[in-house]
Amino acid sequence: MAIASIPVQEGEKMGNSFAPLPDFAIGPDIPPSGYLTTDLGGGLYGVTSGLVNTMFLVTKQGVVVLDAPRDLGERLLTAIGGVTTKPVTHIVYSHAHADHIGSAHLFPGSPTVVAHELTGNLLKMASDPHRPLPNETFSGRRHVLDLGGERLILEYPGDFHQPGNLFVHAPDHRVLAVIDSFTVKSAPFFRLLFTSHVPTYTAALNWILDYPFETIVTGHMSQFGTSEDVETTKEYVADLHSSAKRALQIVDYDDAVRHVPAENRQARLKVYVDTVTETAADIMPTSWMNRLGGFDIFLKDNVNVVVWSLLND
Repeated sequence: MAIASIPVQEGEKMGNSFAPLPDFAIGPDIPPSGYLTTDLGGGLYGVTSGLVNTMFLVTKQGVVVLDAPRDLGERLLTAIGGVTTKPVTHIVYSHAHADHIGSAHLFPGSPTVVAHELTGNLLKMASDPHRPLPNETFSGRRHVLDLGGERLILEYPGDFHQPGNLFVHAPDHRVLAVIDSFTVKSAPFFRLLFTSHVPTYTAALNWILDYPFETIVTGHMSQFGTSEDVETTKEYVADLHSSAKRALQIVDYDDAVRHVPAENRQARLKVYVDTVTETAADIMPTSWMNRLGGFDIFLKDNVNVVVWSLLND
């Protein structure tokens, strides 16, 4: 598949060209308020700005919030206030990235902030007043929050995205949150969501399916997913791997770098990997255009991280 052959629409500001999003990837309209709240059942709610999403749980004692996305800001507090007058007593950090917890400083009343100790260590290094340090951390794999008769199971399976990233399971609600694991009905963006280790990222998609859930919250865009969405992403990542492996077999290093001066080894490496990436992108099945939104946008990013993983991991 040649990327240039995909039907495109012009980007308004940068002059870039992108394929139109399929209807299924667009998601619901966001009201003028700038956020949309979805009742996930039993006092658990999802909320999205369209760019980011998260969830909160109303218990007998108060509200437990997963993350505080920067793009939602004070609208998250407004969304919570739209369904309950109870105070926010706990914030769970899924991981340390500012796009997901960069509004945590906005919550009044000094709620308890819960995170894995690795997340706490990263936040100490960041020294960001918008991301208050957790005051309740745990080490190892598993921690259970039992609050107001509600349970949230926090598990750290490994660094699929960043040290300390959590699976957050609400078993009684059959809801699982794995923030920055994939993008529902769309291709993962920016190098498989900036994964720190592609094999662990790939394994995490299988670990997700070990949980009993009906709804999954993944942290970005406006839609919440199902196990079918996980399976689709698994297929996409498998095709990335097979395309990258084939490209590494096809592309001859000496041929790829033949026009680059021998002494410029950095340039030769860059040209070789770029050639492999372009070849792998051409190999990817065009059917993904109709299966995941944004397939063309992040294809080369995602192929590139898989190529490097195959070379190094």
